[in-house]
Amino acid sequence: MPASKIKQIKYESETWKRLLSFMMDENTHLKNRLAEILKDDFDTNLLEEVERFQSSFIKEDLLIGLLRNDIAEIDALLKERYEDEIILNMIDFKLKSLRNNIVNAEKQFGNLKLSFNHYMSKKMKYG
Repeated sequence: MPASKIKQIKYESETWKRLLSFMMDENTHLKNRLAEILKDDFDTNLLEEVERFQSSFIKEDLLIGLLRNDIAEIDALLKERYEDEIILNMIDFKLKSLRNNIVNAEKQFGNLKLSFNHYMSKKMKYG
């Protein structure tokens, strides 16, 4: 495999790691916000929807963990012999799949954040 392609894959890998780290941090902030809301004078009629968000935040943590594992697999494959056609095909297949999964995860998480913030601004009591 050409050195320039390896360099590009490593660059993408590092970019994805930073993105997933950011998503993990944001997800933690959302869960903390949810905990704050539950501590305050909380309308128990909203409990079902709040539980749905909590469940979604937990699923995001799991998805992020899976994506991190996929990135680690690619990083490990890059340490193998690059002339081996089987490994080259495996890397290309995993890269294509991971790129799609990262894009979908980023969209999904963005939608979850927007939905949560919109819901909270609509449903929470002010003052």
